[in-house]
Amino acid sequence: MDRLLVVDDEPTVVEALIAQLAPLGVWIEGALSAEEALPLLESQPAVVIADYLMPGMKGDAFLIQVRKRLPHARLILLTGQAGAENVGRVVNEAGLFRYIAKPWDVEDLRLTVQQALQSYYTEWHLSERQRLSRSLLQFVEALLACQTLEALPGLVQEWAATLFQRHYPVSETELQTLSPPAQEAWTLFSRMVALRQAHLQLLAELENQVQERTAHLAASLQELKALSSQREAWIKIVSHDLRGPLSGLRQLAALLQGSPLSPENLKKYAQLLEKSLAELEAYVKNLLDLTRLSQKDLVLEFQPFSWEAMAQRLYALLAPQLELKQIRWQAEVPPQAQGWGDPTYATEALYNLLANAVKFTPSGGAVFFRVEATPQFDRVEVRDTGIGMSPEEVERLWDPTRRRSRVGTAGEKGTGLGLPLARAILDQHRVTLEVDSAPEKGTTFRLTWP
Repeated sequence: MDRLLVVDDEPTVVEALIAQLAPLGVWIEGALSAEEALPLLESQPAVVIADYLMPGMKGDAFLIQVRKRLPHARLILLTGQAGAENVGRVVNEAGLFRYIAKPWDVEDLRLTVQQALQSYYTEWHLSERQRLSRSLLQFVEALLACQTLEALPGLVQEWAATLFQRHYPVSETELQTLSPPAQEAWTLFSRMVALRQAHLQLLAELENQVQERTAHLAASLQELKALSSQREAWIKIVSHDLRGPLSGLRQLAALLQGSPLSPENLKKYAQLLEKSLAELEAYVKNLLDLTRLSQKDLVLEFQPFSWEAMAQRLYALLAPQLELKQIRWQAEVPPQAQGWGDPTYATEALYNLLANAVKFTPSGGAVFFRVEATPQFDRVEVRDTGIGMSPEEVERLWDPTRRRSRVGTAGEKGTGLGLPLARAILDQHRVTLEVDSAPEKGTTFRLTWP
């Protein structure tokens, strides 16, 4: 709750101020002298109202002391006798927000205090966001320097205590006790932690896989060399793909650390930071799924599913991209046809094929999804009228270590993992896949689904 402190040597004045400001819904403390009021500054009031003429320390000297201890507080001088020289002194030395002459108008008093509170919290929020942004930049550097999962929890707890005076993680109820800038920073903080944890987990799993394979292939020098080459390729992929996004994060953090920014710019940069984190999260998830599928560590849950519902679900996922590029969607699916597989991962595989079709189809083109059911298997076809591929591009289509992520017809960028991940999922479903493509003649994926 907002806190106010009123100081006047007349008890009736203090009582009147408290009664008149009570409708503002703030916590108000009163003191009858500057000496009595000084200890009350420990509660860090947002607004301090002081009479000028008081026994002992006068109001101007008191407000100067307040400014030294509470640099962001809004100070109001209440006076009926202070001359221009004294008012000018307190304005210059204490940064006086306003002075009000006795007797005062109650509505004017309330309006002044409301403006003071608004001014205080606007400045405080801006200052707090800048402080947290600088600290988050340092935290990002510390996260990147952390190389093991074992060291991560201690590092996170240390920074959570430093930044928020909290133990990580916090409950939703406890999160609401933080200030709005701190809540925003906590959200970014939590996502950074989750991202780094997933990244370290991925690296640890890759390292474990390398060690296991090395043990099995120790008898064959040629296979061992092939494994080492594959490991280096994976490390290059991770290093290359993460370098750009992490560099962008550093640049955004540097902007936040620089000269004071307006609230609008701060919000814009925070949104860019959140978008970069979301892209990194998606990349790590795809890479982790691809790794687990290649090692058969990911267990799929097979069950019957409706091809018609699948088509509807795929269209819902693709609709924003189709509408943006004005691409026509056409689905031909028998109403009662059923497939067999893991609905979640089957959707992901087919979505990646279709998203690739949309990406490389120019505006005004078309994308087709067709299912033909037979007693033995289902024929599934994904076709587009896009820019197509050369035989060389088709040859390296499924290998993430040889991939060349191309820019789409509308400048879309990707990680190059979508099609390899789709192929890995389809392999788990024992789906055979053929590709028919030529430059400027579109691409067709033909799936035989058991």
